Parts: sequence; C-alpha cells; structure tokens
Amino acid sequence: KLEGADWNDGLDLAPDRGESVAFTAFYASNLMQLGDLLLAWQDSEGVEFLEIAEEMAVLLDSVTAPVSYDDVQEKLELLDQYYQAVKVSVTGNKRKFSVAEVVKDLKRKADWIIRHLRSKEWITSQEGYSWFNGYYNNDGERVEGDHPLGVRMTLTGQVFAVMGGIADDEQVGQITKSVDRYLKDPSIGYRLNSNFGEIQQNLGRAFGFAFGHKENGAMFSHMSVMYANALYKRGFVREGYEVLQSIYDLSNDFERSRMYPGIPEYINEKGRGMYPYLTGSASWLLLTMLTEVFGVKGNLGHLLLEPKLRPSQFGADGTAVVHTRFAGKQLQIVYSNPKRLDYGSYTIQSVTLNGENIQLRSQKPGAAELDRSLLSALSDDECQRIRVELA
Repeated sequence: KLEGADWNDGLDLAPDRGESVAFTAFYASNLMQLGDLLLAWQDSEGVEFLEIAEEMAVLLDSVTAPVSYDDVQEKLELLDQYYQAVKVSVTGNKRKFSVAEVVKDLKRKADWIIRHLRSKEWITSQEGYSWFNGYYNNDGERVEGDHPLGVRMTLTGQVFAVMGGIADDEQVGQITKSVDRYLKDPSIGYRLNSNFGEIQQNLGRAFGFAFGHKENGAMFSHMSVMYANALYKRGFVREGYEVLQSIYDLSNDFERSRMYPGIPEYINEKGRGMYPYLTGSASWLLLTMLTEVFGVKGNLGHLLLEPKLRPSQFGADGTAVVHTRFAGKQLQIVYSNPKRLDYGSYTIQSVTLNGENIQLRSQKPGAAELDRSLLSALSDDECQRIRVELA
C-alpha cells in the first residue's frame, strides 16, 4: 500500500486504498536476492541452519502455517498477527530453520508476486504500446493506461519492474518503446510521468504542481538515472546510454540549464536545472557509472569487471580509465579498446595487475573476475593498476 508515499513522496493522498505496484516489484526482487544470498552463504560457508526472532517466524508461512497468497484476507490476518507480536517489544527468543526451507519460502513469495504482476499489471494502450501499471489511487482505481484526458504513465512504475527482473527481456524492449512514446521529451529528457491533465487529490500533492515542474512531469534526475541503471543491468546498454547522455547534454547546455556543472534534482519545463547535486541523483549516477558503465563491482566479495562502454566513452588513445577502492585497495582500472569497438562487439582478451598476467577466478567473453585474496595481498599504500584489453 502507498500509506502516504513510496519512492515519490509527492504521492501522499492515497493512504486507504492506494497501492504501489512499483514497490511491490521492488519487494519481489529483494526477496529473490535474499534467497540467492542465503544459498551463496550456504555454499561458501557450509551453513545448514539459521536462527531468527520467533516473532518473525510467522512470516515464513510456508514453513510454519501456509496461507494462500491469492487470498487477501488470509495475508492481512497473517500481517496483523506479526504486527501484534512486535508492536510493544520482542522476547529475544529465536527459532531455528534450515536455510533450504527459508530460501524456499522467500522464493515462493517472490515467484507469486512476479506472476501476479505479469498477469495483472501489464497493460497496453489503444495505440499498441505496453508497460507496467505502477499505482492505484485512493479509490482503488488503476492509475496508468488510456484515459479520456490522455494516456497516463509513470517512469517509476517501469524502473523497479525492469531493475528487479519482473519484466522479462521482451517486456523490457516494449517498455523502452513506451517510455520513448509517452515520457521522452527532446527538450527536457525523460519525464517522471505523462500529463495527467488534472489535480489528483486521490493520489498525491505532486499533481498540484504545474506539469513539467517538480514531481509532476519534470525530468527527475534520480529516477532517470535509476532507469538507466536498470537498462544497463538488463543488457539494454544503448538505451541506458541514451538516458545518461540526455541528462549530461541538458545539464551541460548552460544557456538553457543555467546551472553550475553537475547533475540537478530535476530539469523543469523550460529546461532549467533545479537544485543542483542532491544526494539521491548524485549517488545513483556515480553508482551507475562505476558499477554498470565501467562495470566495476563486487560479486560475493570478489572483484568483477564487466564493462559496458560505448565507443564515444573511450579517449583518443582508445582507453577508458576509472579510479575506485575495492577490498581496501586503491585501484586504477584501464580498459583498452584500440579499435573503439562498441559494446557487444568486444570481449575481454587479457587482464594484467601492475603489468603482470594474473590467474583469473573466472572469465567469460564480456566479464572477468579477480579473486579477493589476490587484491588483499597487495600494499595499502600504493595505487594498484589493472589493465583490461578489449578486442
């Protein structure tokens, strides 16, 4: 339920029957990832059992007392049982469960949500464009889709479905086309929502702003960057690059943006950058550039290099360089692409550490993984240089 807000605190007038489909998708991906992490923990450490607070045990319903996820009342009764148990204090008592049965429960919940969203919230406009509905208003009405005042669509509703794997690859492709049709504006970029054409007192104060300002249809950098991040994660690199490039071009056009170098919270209807460098937008941009564009990320403690760089992102000498810290070490990572090949056309040919060939933990055409122990043995005082040859 919205209960006042989700990511967008402008959706604050639907506390009774308002629902956030976007965050339901987010929760499904969280449950799936928790299950995956538990399996990895079990595999690496040999752990067979875990203990959790007895008050939480009721939520593992498939282990304790199964409920039908198709029955809303059963689920509400289960939640009420949990809330009553924790609203004053917790006992400190714990219950032991096998890792396998906890993972099975988490995945059961995630699988149900994913199936439900794919079957109930995938919508198609009269023009033939398809995407995920993101919200229900306080009257319990679906927010997105065809409407007498024009097609209604939100970017947030797509981001979490794409990022969390709720949308399959075919659906991601359809979503990008729908976003380009209903939310992309060449003058300001990817809008947070289409023009709903009226104040939404059963959804949120955001629609009290003039369209194109703040949370009502501006280019909101935070969600646009998260959209790019989601596209990169799913391998839609050209589409993700276009989103990031549009933000850069808009911010860099001083005659229009009238802002210092950086990323604004949002770009308004006139193309002006407003509230420069708010933490959400800035941190997600840095995260996306490092972990998705340059592809420098952790994988269960090990260093994974999976570049998704386009030709224009390599310098005149055919290299792209990023500095970061990992495993407590300062790293300089150089990707060498002398032929300036595009993403999808290059593979990782070799990886050297401080000029020496190294034994990789694993390698596939577009990615290579370095064992953490390899980095841990290095000096803390010097910058360690990793060079990746692409061909």
